[in-house]
Amino acid sequence: MVLLRLLVFLFAPVVSDLCSLPCFINVSESQGPGTILQFLSFNCSSYTPTPTLELLNVQPPTTFFNPPSLARWRGTYVGKLTLSSSARLDALMVNHYKLQLKFTCGNHVTEGSLSVDVQRDLSHLQCAGQFASPAGEMIQVPETVTPGARLYTLLLPGLELHGAQVSPEHGTVGDRMGAGGWRE
Repeated sequence: MVLLRLLVFLFAPVVSDLCSLPCFINVSESQGPGTILQFLSFNCSSYTPTPTLELLNVQPPTTFFNPPSLARWRGTYVGKLTLSSSARLDALMVNHYKLQLKFTCGNHVTEGSLSVDVQRDLSHLQCAGQFASPAGEMIQVPETVTPGARLYTLLLPGLELHGAQVSPEHGTVGDRMGAGGWRE
């Protein structure tokens, strides 16, 4: 009887849970493409067909996460989840993603979710190009702009819109663009 149990153990696929799913990880919004978010390890004694790890779903929908890779290392399968080349995390826009993963080992399938919480990074502010319009064009400011005229609108994360104006008491627009004062 003991021999039979040993044979069943040796030849049956063995799968560890997807990081005891549900699993939670935190990632800073300053992390960019290629960042490794999580390593997942699996035991699988079935060699045919080759085990697979799939990203089934992301909520809210985004392309920020690569399909996970899976490699055999020292008798264990190690999955790696990374940020894709399109990843631009912004905790003010979306601070939580839920990823649905599936690991297949032989006939055994394990599914689970991975929660990714995006954390604010106040030292990493993402700015658009200097004086760029929303379409990315450079803004041309004519020399005839009068003091107090609105030049452009600053979009600051988490704050309402503020207009940038040149204050008459601080000079004129032109060569000394940076010398102008700011008013709301």
